[in-house]
Amino acid sequence: MYRCELCDMVMPARTPSVRVTTETRPTEYPSRPKANKLRIGRKAKHFDDPGGAGYEIAKEAVACPRCAADHEAKAAAEQTSAF
Repeated sequence: MYRCELCDMVMPARTPSVRVTTETRPTEYPSRPKANKLRIGRKAKHFDDPGGAGYEIAKEAVACPRCAADHEAKAAAEQTSAF
């Protein structure tokens, strides 16, 4: 049993919960020289991590399957209307 954080209802036992991303934020990761080590034969070689940019989860909620499906449909509709 758990409480859906989107509709605020208590779900019955054995109802699966779904984690839903409610907010994301843009982020940039700096490059890191010699961050990755890989063994080639007996020698260890160091490789650079190029870093990059992307999005990370800022907030997420535990939701029931019905609310999760509704939330994902809304998010997909917002992404297609934004373009």
